[in-house]
Amino acid sequence: MTGRAPDPGSRGRPPAARPWPLAGALLAAVLLSACGGRFDAGSPPRLPTPRPTPVVTAAPATPTPCTSPATVATLSLPGARRLADGLEILDRTVGTGAVARAGSKLSVLYTGTLADGTIFDASSRHGNKPFTFTLGRGQVIAGWDQGLVGMRAGGIRELVIPASLGYGCSSPGPAIPADSTLVFTVHLLSVH
Repeated sequence: MTGRAPDPGSRGRPPAARPWPLAGALLAAVLLSACGGRFDAGSPPRLPTPRPTPVVTAAPATPTPCTSPATVATLSLPGARRLADGLEILDRTVGTGAVARAGSKLSVLYTGTLADGTIFDASSRHGNKPFTFTLGRGQVIAGWDQGLVGMRAGGIRELVIPASLGYGCSSPGPAIPADSTLVFTVHLLSVH
């Protein structure tokens, strides 16, 4: 006997039969395959770039009621239909395709501005990719769900949406202040 205490992990087995080196190698192989087989200790891991979400999809179910009088600019589009809830609708180009109804799947290009003309979101900021949603299902702000009904594919419609049909007294982000009147130009590409 050499006077050395046996390794507690050996349990009397010769070094080649010890499971730890094999388990460590297996763990390293699994971790390496999880990162695609590439490992560069000198650079941080590459994470997928998140795809931006259009602002119009982040509508609250019910806009937050205002606790103080709104201090929003009011707009009036000459020739627009003004509904009782303040929504203004103006067809710039009347389309010739299918009519948008509640439950229809719409694909649109759009530009959204504040009352002062500042663009806060647009299809052009998302690679001009059409935005697709189902009309009347609460997937967009109420001003869109109401204002696009009856529009024909191929048409271009302008909507002036009061805060009560947009985001109310809440702000969905720094680009849209609370109590904002929103103006959208929407080109309806298709109705399904």
